[in-house]
Amino acid sequence: ITEQKRTEQARELLMREVDHRARNVLAIVQSLVTLTKAPDLPAYRETLLGRVSSLARAQGSLAARNWEGAAVADVLAKELSAIAPSEAYRLEGPAHTLKPEQVQPLGMIIHELATNAAKHGALSRESGRVSLTWRSTPEGLAFEWRETGGPPVQPPTARGFGSRLIARLGQQLGTEVHMEWAVGGLYVEFHAPH
Repeated sequence: ITEQKRTEQARELLMREVDHRARNVLAIVQSLVTLTKAPDLPAYRETLLGRVSSLARAQGSLAARNWEGAAVADVLAKELSAIAPSEAYRLEGPAHTLKPEQVQPLGMIIHELATNAAKHGALSRESGRVSLTWRSTPEGLAFEWRETGGPPVQPPTARGFGSRLIARLGQQLGTEVHMEWAVGGLYVEFHAPH
């Protein structure tokens, strides 16, 4: 009977966790639907679908590891391969498992950066490249996104929803996302604390 009660308690705990995660994802989707802006319906549809697909990839990464986290390299590769051919980007860093609560915001940050690079930055040109590296630091993982070979870079004149979304996702990770519009290409730095 004791073993049966433990199994029942574990199942109830798991159901509460699944319910919590489902509500969280649905709240995020609702925000994306409400706040995504585009000049016309086809552009809105494409942008929204990309963001929802990013969420789905994050959920898939978590499910593959029984909701116990995900490998950094897997999360990053899935996001970039959804937008660019493998020869257009380079991933480099140590093997590391993200905490479950880090997977979704990290995946979405990379999705937003890659989408922007495909529209306006390095990934919009055949010669353009993205380098995404990460390293362990005493504070956690340090990420660096560097674009090269793209069109001349200029800071945006207005802060769009994508930039605000990246800032909010950074807050979820417990970090500030620093962007530098260097002449050679966009440079981004942020951390995923331990």
